[in-house]
Amino acid sequence: MSLLKDNLPALKYGAKILSSEVLNGGDDFASIWYVDGDNGSDDDTGNSPDTAFAKIQTAIDAASSRDIIYIRAIAPDADASEPGTYEEDLTIPYAKWGLQLIGMSGTGILQPFGGPKIKNATATALLTVNAPYCQIKGLQFNCTRNSGTYGIYLSGVSGYATLAGSCGAVIQDCYFKNAAEATAAIYTVGGYASLISRCTFQMSETSIIIGTTSLSSNGHTIEHCNFKSNNGAAIAEHITIASGQHVDISITDSTFDVATSFISCGSASNEGIIARCQFNDLVATLANATGKIKIPSASMACVGCTGGVGLDVIQSQT
Repeated sequence: MSLLKDNLPALKYGAKILSSEVLNGGDDFASIWYVDGDNGSDDDTGNSPDTAFAKIQTAIDAASSRDIIYIRAIAPDADASEPGTYEEDLTIPYAKWGLQLIGMSGTGILQPFGGPKIKNATATALLTVNAPYCQIKGLQFNCTRNSGTYGIYLSGVSGYATLAGSCGAVIQDCYFKNAAEATAAIYTVGGYASLISRCTFQMSETSIIIGTTSLSSNGHTIEHCNFKSNNGAAIAEHITIASGQHVDISITDSTFDVATSFISCGSASNEGIIARCQFNDLVATLANATGKIKIPSASMACVGCTGGVGLDVIQSQT
């Protein structure tokens, strides 16, 4: 019988267990990189906790495709409730496809609040993903609402089919706040089959935009997410699906706090499903072309959802 110690090198050889040995699923092909904003140095090698880099982008630049980068949360300032900030403008280029960025909060558990916090330095996006199959887990993104900063910008690269360089992205256990209405906490440009799961969005005028009108953005899944208000005030819109032919969009098992509009589906050519979601509304929530869930006739289906007064969400074809 195979024992745990036989499969974890740390136990087998009597050393301490590293987070990489638990979280990377035993991928012996991947190189592991470490970032520690408190104790690391960009002049170091970055290949162990004791020789960690100080900046996230330094690790991205050093990594190869399918590598794993562990990012340690910076210690909070005195009397602060949040971790310190990595002030960086991050980009994952196409050559780093399959890269994983995993935040470590100090508890050993991935969680939306408590992971490493990232704030923009100068650019308009905290993290631009130009590569497919990347995984972003356990990080915080503090956007700048007044200057219209994107959180994660799932973009493409000129020269690749339909500019869909960010296909198959996985964004899990992340926390987003202060996103502007036009830029959003997560913005997709084309691509397909991305997963946004167990994320929390707070104080953002728009949380997710699936766009644009010129490139189809298909097969995306949004599940088990928490869309919060702006400190109790209604936000503009939680999820915007731009006009176009965005198909197989799945929004399930999520909660939506007060908003002027919960979800909008820009045109009847968009297709997908909204299922088992809870909408915090004081009246019965309607799903139609003019309701707070804006669904044109013959586009997305809304099933098994309830409003804040415990009523089923009613979808009409008017």
